[in-house]
Amino acid sequence: MELDKSQSTAELIAKAYVAHKESDADEKNEEKEDEYWHIIAKVTKRGSSCEFDAAKALTESKDIVERQIGANILGELGWTEKTFHEESVAILIQLLSDEADDVIASAAFALGHRNDPRGIPHLVKIIGHNNREVRYGVVSGLSGFDDEPAVDALIQLSRDSDYDVRNWATFGLGSLCSMDTEGLRKALIERLTEEDHEIRGEALIGLARLKDNNVKEAIIKELIGEFHGRWVLEAAELMGDPDYCPLLRELRVQLEGTEDSCFLKDVDSAILACC
Repeated sequence: MELDKSQSTAELIAKAYVAHKESDADEKNEEKEDEYWHIIAKVTKRGSSCEFDAAKALTESKDIVERQIGANILGELGWTEKTFHEESVAILIQLLSDEADDVIASAAFALGHRNDPRGIPHLVKIIGHNNREVRYGVVSGLSGFDDEPAVDALIQLSRDSDYDVRNWATFGLGSLCSMDTEGLRKALIERLTEEDHEIRGEALIGLARLKDNNVKEAIIKELIGEFHGRWVLEAAELMGDPDYCPLLRELRVQLEGTEDSCFLKDVDSAILACC
């Protein structure tokens, strides 16, 4: 992996601090936020003891932004080949008790990148946090585990008042979990009545993976209603039910020549599975 060595780690961290501050000052400034994460990526890709020591020191700073930067670095240090895993996870777990919500959220998201089950009991403790960004981070930290406490926590978060928390918790249950429990199925069935098509779609896929017959009518309703994307097509393909066949063929005709024609391959895959 070729690394950009034109700037030192200390220089990159200083630039990240400025970008973070400017992004916070203007929440709609996506350019500055992208710049911040681009800099963090440069640091984490290096993954050496220099970057770990710098990140560790940042997490011990009195400055909230510096602690956030430290957590962000530790979450993905080493990039695809994670380095200093044990040490990073231990520090991130400690940061879940930080006095600043922004730092707790950053640590929770970082634990999601680390994907270490040791974080589960600590994340579960804060699923009811009053800060939505913290709860959003907790969803990230708990997703991808076939672990009963983690799944039970995601079930609760799938009913959260915040859209992003609810959406990603539903995705975690429907697509990232291979467990099958009555509570999980019930939570996904509840999301079928969501006004938002993306959350409904994630629930469709999750129930279809479980071959739950409760999803049949919901898939039919989506196929004959306004088309929102590939969620319903993936769910239909997973179920492979011949009753969907005429609806899929009709949908294919409707999509031809429209801006949604990019989904025709997905329609064909669903037709192949059902017809």
